[in-house]
Amino acid sequence: MGRSNSTLKPIYNRLIPRRGPTALLGATENYLDLNSVDLYDLRLNQWDINSDWKLNKKYNSIISTRCPYFAKNPEEFVRKCYENLNHDGQIFLDWGLGDHWRFENYKVGWVKAGEHESFYEEGNYLWSAVWDDSFIEHPQYTLFQNRVRKFGYEDVKKAVFEEVPSVLQLKTIQRYFDLEYDLLALWDDSPQLYIFVRGTKK
Repeated sequence: MGRSNSTLKPIYNRLIPRRGPTALLGATENYLDLNSVDLYDLRLNQWDINSDWKLNKKYNSIISTRCPYFAKNPEEFVRKCYENLNHDGQIFLDWGLGDHWRFENYKVGWVKAGEHESFYEEGNYLWSAVWDDSFIEHPQYTLFQNRVRKFGYEDVKKAVFEEVPSVLQLKTIQRYFDLEYDLLALWDDSPQLYIFVRGTKK
């Protein structure tokens, strides 16, 4: 998970639903110490967010952290989560904005000046983000906006739609789930904004 481990893990443990059989997508280990969890990940040769995937069974909870922004078609990813949940099942997903410390040139999104960010491995690209105009009123968004001004960003919303190949509107997820969300801004030197989405299947 990297630099933000110690900050994010307590948040995940507080926000993530724990409702019986759980699928943890995009993870090779049970880093959240969940009970009754099945792991799905490309490195386990069993799950790829951009494939035509179906899980081994239906779950009470589907959790995917630090992974949804790899989805080229994030609505399809959300729909598949919906299809693989039991009645009243819950999701917890997060999307990030902002560069990570390992990249040389700061980006709010994932493509800038024709350069597409990869994640650890060449060709493993970041593709998507989630958006809602209500984010602009959130104090953590304001903090993030203020921090990225030093990189030449005066309008984060504009940058998101210019630099993220696929932006999923929050209202699209609301077709499938009753939602709540929260935001968290991290780091002054290399700002990031995490968007946590928790939903119950309609």
